[in-house]
Order: sequence, then C-alpha cells, then structure tokens
Amino acid sequence: MMGRQSPPQEALWGSALSLDERIPQDHVLRKLNEAIDFDFVYREVSDRYGAVGHESVPPPVILKLLVLLTLYNVRSERELMATLPLRLDWLWFTGYQLDEPTPGHSVLSKARRRWGVALFETFFERIVEQCIDAGLVDGSKIFVDSSLVDANASIDSLFKRAQVVAELHDRLEEPVEDLAGDQGTPEEDSAEPPEDDPSRPQTQRDQARYVSSTDPDATGTKRGKEKMRPRYATHRAIDQTEGVITATHVGPGHENEAEHLEDLIDQHQSQTNQPLESVTADSKYGTHENLKACQEREITPYIQPYKSNYGKRKGMFGACEYRYDPTTDTYLCPAGQRLTRGGRRHDRNGYRYVAPKQACASCPARHLCTKSKSAPRSIVRPDNQDLADAALKRAWSTEGVEQRKQRFWMMEGSFAQSTRFGHKRARWRGQWRVQIQALLIATVQNALILIRRGGSHGGDALESVPPGFQTRLLAFLPPLVRFISLFFRNPWHSRAHPFSPT
Repeated sequence: MMGRQSPPQEALWGSALSLDERIPQDHVLRKLNEAIDFDFVYREVSDRYGAVGHESVPPPVILKLLVLLTLYNVRSERELMATLPLRLDWLWFTGYQLDEPTPGHSVLSKARRRWGVALFETFFERIVEQCIDAGLVDGSKIFVDSSLVDANASIDSLFKRAQVVAELHDRLEEPVEDLAGDQGTPEEDSAEPPEDDPSRPQTQRDQARYVSSTDPDATGTKRGKEKMRPRYATHRAIDQTEGVITATHVGPGHENEAEHLEDLIDQHQSQTNQPLESVTADSKYGTHENLKACQEREITPYIQPYKSNYGKRKGMFGACEYRYDPTTDTYLCPAGQRLTRGGRRHDRNGYRYVAPKQACASCPARHLCTKSKSAPRSIVRPDNQDLADAALKRAWSTEGVEQRKQRFWMMEGSFAQSTRFGHKRARWRGQWRVQIQALLIATVQNALILIRRGGSHGGDALESVPPGFQTRLLAFLPPLVRFISLFFRNPWHSRAHPFSPT
C-alpha cells in the first residue's frame, strides 16, 4: 500500500527545533524544493501499489532521496541512508524530523524495480517543460554527442560472446536472453524486469564481439589507448540557448553513435513541440543515412561527412585532394591529369574513375599518388557524393565553423558537469538501470540550470559562476585532471568534486 507523507508538526514538549529555520534561503536544496513539484509521483505510480498491506515510504520521499544520491554523488545507497540522519539539510529536504526514523536503503532498489524507467522519463520531461516555460529552451538548434560510461563490472569479466552464452547456459540452465540486464543489487534480483524495459535483448547488443559475464548488457569498448573494458554509451542532445538537455538515451558501448541521431531529434521535437532548424555534431554522425534524413526533414546539418579524408595516407595525396568537374564528369588530380569514369563498384555503391595509364606511369608525382608499380591511380565516387560535398562545404562555412565551435565547448561542458554527478561509472547493472541513472543526472543538470536562471545565485559554489564561464571551465577540467594524473602512480579518483554542493 502506498504511503503518504503527513505535514510537518512541531514537537508537543520541550523547545522545538525548526529545521526550516536552519536551512539558508539560498541553499540549493531549498531552491530545488521550491522549483520542483515532487508530488506528481503520487499520480504516476498510484497503480503500482495495492489497496491493503503495509504502508510504503511516500514516493516523493524516495524520488528526493534519489535526487540527493545524484546531486551529491554519494558513493552508494547504503552510505546515503547512513548519512541522512546526520545532515540537517537532507532531513529537511526529505521531510523527516530529527527524532523520526529513516528508511532502509532497500526501499530505493525496490522502488526502481516497481516504477521502471517510465517514471524517471516523466520526471525528466517535466523539468524540461519547466525550462521551456522559463524561456531557457528555444528548440530550433541542438547539439548532439555521446560519451562512454564504465559499467559496474571489472575488466576481467569480458569474454567473447560465444563464451558468455555458454557460461550462462551452463550456470543457470536458462536462455541468456531471459537474463540479460537482470544484474543488480540482491533486492532487485528477486523479480523479472517489466516487458517494456530496455533490458530485454536487442539486435545491436547481440552483434557485440565482447560482452561482460557480470553485466551482459555492457559490451567491450576502448577509449583511446586505454584497455578494453565493459562500457555503456550515453547519447544526449542539448539546446543551444542555455545547454538544457532535451534528449538522452543509453545503449551498449560498442554501438555506432550515428545510429541514434534520428532518435534524439525525434525525442527533442516531441519534447519541445518546436520545428528544428539545425543540428550540429561531429563527423561520426556524418553518415549518408543521417545527412539524407536531415535533408528530408528540412533540417540543416552542420556535420562534417564521415571519412571526408577517405584514402588519405601520410605523405600521399588523398581522394579529397582530387577536384571533381560535374560538367565533364571527370576528376582532376593534383598533377593536372584527368580521371575518367570506368566501371561500377557495387561493393562501394559508386563508379570508379581511372587516370590514363601512360600519363600516370610517367608522372613525377606518382610516388605521392599511389604505391602500385603498374596500375594507375583510381578513385571511387559514391552515388551520394553530392550530398557529402554539400555537407562538407556547409560544415566549413562561417556559420558552420561557429556552430561546431559552440557545440564543442557546450557539449563537452555538459558532459564534464555530469561527471560531478557520477556519470563516468554506472551505479547499477543492466541497461535499463543505467538509463535511470542517465535520466536522473540529466534531470539534476536541467534543474540546476532552472534555479540558476530563475532566481538569485544559491549557496552552491557552481551556481555563483556565470553560465558561459561555468560551461567553458568544466569543459577543460577532465583534460586537466588527466594531464596531472600522468605525474602520479595513483590517478586522481576523488569522490567529491571541487564544486560539489556539500
């Protein structure tokens, strides 16, 4: 049975201690409590509780506890509940009195299991709507990017997919598809996830070569020169005006980020109900499918085509250095020779353009053009090359360069700020639980933007920094930390961010 929270009552005997008087007016939790209506949870989860039985912890209290877990980046739920009685601001925020017992940590995992992802999506959407009403979202221009999240599993848990499937079949004698993603705390393992949860097997995850035996939803992914480890990928879109996150999605780490561009656009447009004019992303999103989809939607993509320098080798001419002449349907090489159309390359969906064999053999710049000793230089022009050329020209236009510069510091700043809320490592196991974590982080970031722009600057040190400077500063923090960690044997792994609201 769902419990409801009673209004606070003063003590009947002795001198009453008013927690409300102890919390400063500019405290970040007071501003969040004034800006957000947590009571909407009653309506959203009323059908998840029975009419009889023991009363549960009030749902708004559980949601506030999860906000505290994210906002202060508490290491675990056990530590959160152990610290709750010691913090006057936390007690005031959740509505508990000093002499009132606090719940156990298991109520949080049980609530996540009972509520599913849908409740946290609704919470995220409500905060975005408040940002729209406050004029913080324009909706016409967005920036898109993704970031890797370390799974709650060790590197040693990575195996090839065939080995993991055989191991799980032998250990549990059940199909691995029925168990994918159901790896969490003991309280969460007592029931199967809902049918509509994204923890169910997906085609992209099944294509991964390396998966984790601890968390089968996490796939092996490398970041730079680091060792491969199980990871997820968080995809998000932010509005250009104030950096409000309008769309977010979590998938396996090995997925190609370009596949989620249309999903993020759909989520953004559904959330803002505004026509989208332009989208800016890095070159990994510049696939033919994405460029064509933007053209059909009448959206201007400031995206450099993927592999625009295809064929570029060190010290040699790349395909991008050959000029195409549409009037004669030929290519002009850097040495002045023309390449004419030859046969079709069906594997490349294009036609092959070949230079004259004799002219290519006697060319003094041949060593910069091809390594073949006999064959002339050839170039394959894909059927969609006109679309890619237009996208490349647009990306390097004055407007395109400015948009891509702004995307860099705003997008990187958004992800850099999310690290203070525990974005870099998954708290729980299973894709649907990591999705909940991503939604909570995005909601907290949007709520901080809302209270910063909606009133006076609060007690949070980060809130006293101008928005532009804040985002630019946070964008440079991770590279600075990585640079400093090179001079120490133990890298910097502080739990508390220097701008933490504590």
